Amino acid sequence: MNQPSQEKVGVAALERGLSILEAFTHAGNPLSLAELSQLTGLYKSTILRLCASLLRCGFLHRLDDGRYHVGPAVFQLGRIYQRSFKLGDAVVPVLRHLVSKTGESASFYVRDGESDVCLYRIDSPHPIRDAGVAEGDRFPIDDSACSLMLSSLGGKPCPSPEMRAEDIVVATKQSRRIAGAAAVLSPVFQLEKRLAGVLLLSGPESRFTDAAIGEMTRLLLDQSAHLTQVLGGDARPFLRALAETAEA
Repeated sequence: MNQPSQEKVGVAALERGLSILEAFTHAGNPLSLAELSQLTGLYKSTILRLCASLLRCGFLHRLDDGRYHVGPAVFQLGRIYQRSFKLGDAVVPVLRHLVSKTGESASFYVRDGESDVCLYRIDSPHPIRDAGVAEGDRFPIDDSACSLMLSSLGGKPCPSPEMRAEDIVVATKQSRRIAGAAAVLSPVFQLEKRLAGVLLLSGPESRFTDAAIGEMTRLLLDQSAHLTQVLGGDARPFLRALAETAEA
């Protein structure tokens, strides 16, 4: 028997309750019943019933003026998540997916002091690929596309919703670091809109045609959105840019 798809299974009441908690993700302030209704699309009577359960379990707290904010149970779950979370568990599957879809090498770079570090990498299965880079390799800060992206976005907020795909994803047909190599790269964000690192696809210049770069751009937007969401960041700018590329 075929297993039902993930989209077709679930508990509707639970999902509605979780949508109430999700409403606080971007609000940053306590929310009234009317505001929760507007953000979730649920009737106020439904929200009141769901909030009663969330209050009893400590996931919500109600202020004296009737507004709600997240409760201590959310913080406790966050602490458990932080203790159990390993960055590689989130990044490496994304890199494998990128390699399987493009056939090119995929890497994840971070800034560490005065160096750019290749934290994770999956090599291309092709016999001809960009060579000389391995996990743990450090590069001095320079004018390469990866270094410039880490420098320009480090410590700055997530891309604004108005940004287009070409403002987020950068393509370079001539690598500054590896002769004969090309690259397409995209940032990844985490909690509090901080830069988590850079996803990078790289390979021989000859394979990075305009058509290939266009497909890589769409793939990187999709995977950057996924990884940003996993890391607690705001994936909406990536999704909007991805939708624009689909309409073009």
